Amino acid sequence: MLGDFGTLLRQYRYATGWTQEKLAERSGISAHAISVLESGRRRPRLSSVARLAAALGLEPADRDRLLSAARGEPEPLPAREPVDQVVPRLLPYAVPDFTGRRGEVDRLLALAVGAGGARARPLVISAIDGMAGVGKTALAVHVAHSLAGRFPDGQLFVDLRGFTPGQRPLEPGTALAGLLRAVGVSESALPSRTEERAQLWRSRAAGKRYLVVLDNAVDAEQVRPLIPGGPRCLVLVTSRRRMPALDGAVGVPLDVLSHDEAVELFTRVAGPDRVLGHAATVDEIVARCGRLPLALRIAAARLAHHPAWTPVELLQRIRRPQRLLTELSNQDQSVAAAFVESYHSLTAAQRRAFRLAALHPGEDLTPHALAALVDAPLDGAEELLEALHQHHLLIEHTAFRYTFHDLLRTFAGELLARDAPTPLPRAALIRLFDHYRHTAASAMDLLAPLERHHRPQPPTPPGGTPLVFSDGADATEWLAREHANLLAVTRHAADADLPEYAADLPAILWRHLKRHLPAHEALGLGARALRATRQLGSPAGEAAALRHLGLVQYQLGNFPQALDLLHRALEIRRSTGDLGGEAHVLANLGLTLTRTGRLEEALDHLRRALRLSREIPEPAVEAIALTNLGPALTRLGRLPEALERHREALEFHRRGGNRLGQAIALNQLGEHQQRLGCHPEALDLYQEALELHRDLGDTFGQAESHTLLGDALLALDAPASALGHYRAAIEYLPHTGERYNLGRIHVGLARTHRRLGEPGAARRHAEQAVEIHTSLGIPEAAEARALLDSLPE
Repeated sequence: MLGDFGTLLRQYRYATGWTQEKLAERSGISAHAISVLESGRRRPRLSSVARLAAALGLEPADRDRLLSAARGEPEPLPAREPVDQVVPRLLPYAVPDFTGRRGEVDRLLALAVGAGGARARPLVISAIDGMAGVGKTALAVHVAHSLAGRFPDGQLFVDLRGFTPGQRPLEPGTALAGLLRAVGVSESALPSRTEERAQLWRSRAAGKRYLVVLDNAVDAEQVRPLIPGGPRCLVLVTSRRRMPALDGAVGVPLDVLSHDEAVELFTRVAGPDRVLGHAATVDEIVARCGRLPLALRIAAARLAHHPAWTPVELLQRIRRPQRLLTELSNQDQSVAAAFVESYHSLTAAQRRAFRLAALHPGEDLTPHALAALVDAPLDGAEELLEALHQHHLLIEHTAFRYTFHDLLRTFAGELLARDAPTPLPRAALIRLFDHYRHTAASAMDLLAPLERHHRPQPPTPPGGTPLVFSDGADATEWLAREHANLLAVTRHAADADLPEYAADLPAILWRHLKRHLPAHEALGLGARALRATRQLGSPAGEAAALRHLGLVQYQLGNFPQALDLLHRALEIRRSTGDLGGEAHVLANLGLTLTRTGRLEEALDHLRRALRLSREIPEPAVEAIALTNLGPALTRLGRLPEALERHREALEFHRRGGNRLGQAIALNQLGEHQQRLGCHPEALDLYQEALELHRDLGDTFGQAESHTLLGDALLALDAPASALGHYRAAIEYLPHTGERYNLGRIHVGLARTHRRLGEPGAARRHAEQAVEIHTSLGIPEAAEARALLDSLPE
């Protein structure tokens, strides 16, 4: 009953339009105390209730009602009505375990302020919309019961049967007849025509204070004639469709429950004793029910009616995807049945789109993706998505990007498996994969044009509307938005026995993935691509996949494995007479050998790569060879030649508009300048590189630039500033799996803390640097060990 008092107090406060602070000022009771009372957490003192009633200016009947609620007494009975006066009380019972929805309840109560009151505003209509089973009716009935006392002329409820299994939607004329009977119109006085009934209903409602719940509406056309004309009435409409065409309606979209609310509802229905000690299991049950109230109620009821079960047994049953929707049903309720009615209300084209959308293996889909799946023009796909969204069968989580509720995805997948012959889904999936493969190639052609002929060049998919990028920034944005989907498509291609896509997509996206995908994830992707190329019998594809895997192992610091994979790629390139491919692998081998300290071998490989790339010619490989030559020459101490190569590489990338290449070359040139002792010049170069990496969204490159900026600032005796850059760098690196630069950062941090007079922190970082560089087997390990030995114990 405390909650009843709190709700009632809040309603009266809303009616005045006051905030809690305003009521506190008028009543002399603190805003905090009012907040606690409205939440139902504390029983009020009767003296406080009297002060609140006086401040709110309540009429005697309302004051008595508030006092009765404070004492926990039943609501005072209204005065006896005249025999000939009909006061309908038709609200269904409010479910006792109604849970959550505090924000929606508060919003609906706030919307109701003025409706039915002395200072009546225009008619307030609230359209509560949401997917099947989300609890629209329960919310509307709960709010209606809370507001019933404000509408003394009657509370009416009509089930419009918009989505009731086995029944046709209620005709507006039939619904009007029910409303008119409820307010005392005799059968003989009922007009025969719908328009006349609507006029009589508006006349009867004029001057009255009715609360009308129109539940389960099919559309605005069904609802519009049922709206009373009186400005002091309140209408609550629920529907599985959004109703933008219902003039004056304030939409209240209803989502699934929060995790905590879902757990609370499950616990209340099943019984607290049945879930005690099973928190993790209940969490998973809630997740598998998609936090959908109907599904939660059914699952909890199944547990409650099986005394021998624990939540573990229930979870075992609903874990099986093929039985999930079967388990979420009982004698008179079923999640699948609720979904079926929404599905049957669609057109044939919309039903097909709903089924095929479930084939998408990624997080969400766009109009272009659906256009590929259903083989339709883009504008047609946009209309289909909008229709599915209006029916709450898809969720638009960001603009123009749609996703399924998990249970609806399962439902659509079951429909597809049951209703569609096998070739149709496979054909749709191939169209989808063609869309992603072609669009990814178009994006990479803009971002790395020199490497175009090193990537698969898929044909333009027939039909549909290919996505065209305006510029490189547009392409970069698409890759960022579709990153998760591209990975999901690539993985699914291998599972669906479509090896050409499992092979092509990683090869097309290699340059993008190298900078944006954690190395451990890239290993799995690369292994799938390698298997796919072998399944296809493609030596060129196998060599590319081996090279990519080698570079991932290089990033992880597994240099022996990297060298082995690169040598195997080199053998294939040479056996097929692919000079461009050979030069490409040689340049990568040179980079790896430089990292391991085998500098003369590295120099030999890099010079051969540069020579071959210029003879063919092969500008993309020439750029890589030039970029990798500078660091090898710098480490060998051949500084004049190194400077020439650094400058040549930077100019080469600038001419070609390769911003990533420019950023890498700027960092390398900065390292060269720093070796010469030109620290301010190095600082400028690193800063320019950092800005480029930021513009590209390249976290790996930003980490490298921050590390080098820290080195330069430390050399300029600015340890505090250096510390900031090292810390920024270390924030970027862990997810990449890159260990070499992580060791470098720990060396820089150790030196910085030593300069700041913090030997303990310096030693901790030095120990980590020794551990990392020693595990990599690189010359820098000796430098890290010497640093550690120089620090006090």
